[in-house]
Amino acid sequence: MPAGLVLAQVLSLQCGAAAAKNLFPAVGTTATVLMRLWFAALLLLALARPSLRVTCARGIRPIAALGCVLAAMNMAYFQAVAHLPLGIAAVLELLGPLAVATVMSRSRADALAAVLALGGITLIALPHGAGVTAAGLTLGLLAAILRASYVLLAGHIGRTTADLSGLAVALLVGACVFTPFALAFGHVHRLGDPRNLALGLLVAVLSSALPYTLDVHTLRRTSARVFGVLLCLGPAVGAVVGYLLLGEQLSPRQVIAVLLITTATLVVSRPKEATHRTPPP
Repeated sequence: MPAGLVLAQVLSLQCGAAAAKNLFPAVGTTATVLMRLWFAALLLLALARPSLRVTCARGIRPIAALGCVLAAMNMAYFQAVAHLPLGIAAVLELLGPLAVATVMSRSRADALAAVLALGGITLIALPHGAGVTAAGLTLGLLAAILRASYVLLAGHIGRTTADLSGLAVALLVGACVFTPFALAFGHVHRLGDPRNLALGLLVAVLSSALPYTLDVHTLRRTSARVFGVLLCLGPAVGAVVGYLLLGEQLSPRQVIAVLLITTATLVVSRPKEATHRTPPP
C-alpha cells in the first residue's frame, strides 16, 4: 500500500534526522552529507549488484541527473536546517512535491487534496518568526525545487528498472560528484573517528538507503502526483509522535493541521472507480 510505504519512509527519515543532528557538531554538515551519500551508495550497490553496462543502456542521463540532484538536495536541505528550525526546513522542502502534485492533478478531488495538504503544513510551520533568516528560506526553497526534481526522476527510474540498480548507480554518481566539494570545504579529517563513522553509517541507512528504496517502490505503485501529497504525512506524523512518545502538547492549530493532512492522504489514497467499456460487437 503506497500510504504504508510512505509512512515507513517518513519514520525512517525522522530517525535519521535525529541521528544526523548529533553528528553535525562533530563533523559538520558537508562531511555528514559525504558519508550519507557514500555509505548509502555502497550499501545499495552491494544489495543490487548492478551491471553498469545494462544499467547505463537503460538510460544513463536520468540516472546521472538523479545522482546530481541527490547530492545537491542533501546539501541544500542540511544547510537550510543550519539556518532554520528543523520543522520549517522540512515543511519548505515539501513545497516541491506538493507543486508536482498540484500541476499533475487530474481531478478536482486531487487538486483539493493538494490544497488541504498545503494548508496543513502551513499551519504546522506558522507562526515561527524567531530563527528564520533570508538565507535559510532561500536554501529551503532550493531544497524544495530539488525535491520536486527528485520525485520526477526517481519515478522515471523506478518505472524503467525492475530492481534498485538505477538508484544504486545514481547514489554512486552523487557521491562522486559531491566528493571534490566535500574535500575542499568539509571537515573530512574528522571522519577517522570510528564513532563518527558508525553514526554516519546509521544516518546513511535511516535517511538515505532505506527511504530512497521505499520511494522507488512507492513510485512504482502510484503516480508522482499521489506521492507528492503522501509525503505531507511527515509533519503530521512528527506532531503525533511527539505527542505520544515525548509528551509534547498539540495546539489546536496543530490538531487542525493533522486533520487536514490526514484528509488529503485519504482523498488521494481512495480507490479509483474502474472505467467499464462496452466491448465492440
